[in-house]
Amino acid sequence: MTENRPISHYLLLLVLAGVWGCSFLFLKIIAPTVPPFTIAAIRITIGAIVIALYVLYKREKLPTHKSIWLKGSVIGLIGTGTPFVLISWAMLYINSGTGAICMSVIPLMVFVMAHFVHHDEKMSWYGLIGILFGISGVVVLFYDSISISDEGNMGTYALIAMMAASFGYAFANILIKRFVKTDPINTSFVMLTTSAIAIWPVAFMTEQPLSIEYGTTEILSLVYLGVLPTGIATMVLVIFTRIAGSTFVSYNTYLIPIVGVIVGYIFLDEALKQTTILSIIFIALGIFISQRPRLKSRKP
Repeated sequence: MTENRPISHYLLLLVLAGVWGCSFLFLKIIAPTVPPFTIAAIRITIGAIVIALYVLYKREKLPTHKSIWLKGSVIGLIGTGTPFVLISWAMLYINSGTGAICMSVIPLMVFVMAHFVHHDEKMSWYGLIGILFGISGVVVLFYDSISISDEGNMGTYALIAMMAASFGYAFANILIKRFVKTDPINTSFVMLTTSAIAIWPVAFMTEQPLSIEYGTTEILSLVYLGVLPTGIATMVLVIFTRIAGSTFVSYNTYLIPIVGVIVGYIFLDEALKQTTILSIIFIALGIFISQRPRLKSRKP
């Protein structure tokens, strides 16, 4: 049975996929001039400010409970700070479209971890087949990187960094569901704030962010990364999930790599290779197959 959804749901889905898919384009543009810790620290700080302004605008209080700050700090470093640094570094050596494709394996990683952590999310045969398809897509990416990388082994190391970042996102998802019961927006604020506090000292010690020459392109890119994919999109995701449901919202995972590959092709003249398309197909099929039992169970 087809769901009777308003057109606004589909538009929001496209907006989220577009915002996150385009983030790899901006990361690729500024990666040669702005080092990774600095990129991560700036975008996370801007994102935290955006969420704080939203909370204050709603005349609500920022989180003060010790528990949320403790849990949020750990989850923030695992699921925000570390992945942002890894992704920013990886963009030096791989295409923006490839980076977007790597992020699409997150639902598959969540699916595997949930099997061992949550008693109500055990893996089925559909899930196992889906995982195998997803792994095939990742293997295609690594094979392509090893075969044609102009950076020697750095392209492969960058893909490993992207997989590690994806794992961090997925693991944080599991930790949030299991240990965090507070308002998601407050949790997001804590995660971003504590990550920024942890990353800024490293950035100053290793990269001297104040000595970097920030041109218009770098400034606009960092503002985009902080305001949209880090700040606003996080809040839209929370609100949208409550309205439309997590299953429908998860469909943006199919769209993000497509957006990333297309904008990379249009704006950065990145090659649209057959192996790229093949990896997207394998990973998208893996997500669809692994989620199929859940989709069937939700039909009225």
